[in-house]
Amino acid sequence: MMSRAKKIKYIVIHCQAGHGTLESMQAFWKTKGWNAPGYHTWVNYDGTREKLTNYEDITNGVKGFNIQCINICYRGGVQRENVTKALDTRTVAQKSALLEEIFDAINWLTENGKDCTVDLMILGHRDFSKDLNKSGTIEPWERIKECPSFDAIPEYNWLTISAENPPSKQLLPHNR
Repeated sequence: MMSRAKKIKYIVIHCQAGHGTLESMQAFWKTKGWNAPGYHTWVNYDGTREKLTNYEDITNGVKGFNIQCINICYRGGVQRENVTKALDTRTVAQKSALLEEIFDAINWLTENGKDCTVDLMILGHRDFSKDLNKSGTIEPWERIKECPSFDAIPEYNWLTISAENPPSKQLLPHNR
């Protein structure tokens, strides 16, 4: 069987948009009728990485794009006292673990035949919103959601930019 790695175009960073346990999040997915998890990996406050499924499996992270995505989520992303308000709540341990998970995903992709210098972006769930004014940036008024509550593109784009994949070629999903 051919690996799905060559189909991957996006490593997507998500926030849980809550502070509940992994088990409560998984129970929520069941209420939605999902047979697959929302993410490949979930990162707890202390940096513990919980592998929810293999990268080979398709998860429910970004509707309409899941076959092209590896989805990584961190616990939090909203204010504790008001979960409707986005907030970058990542701990130092979570930031480190997210980076480790991205490296693991890139290594898996490479080992399975994906040329990660071409056609791979690391972005946030919110970057799948439509770029209504075609500026090349998803501006706050265009976002369908705030997830992951920080701008993942400038934080992680240094991992995929190369001579073969310069920033000018990194078009947002709806502009491809």
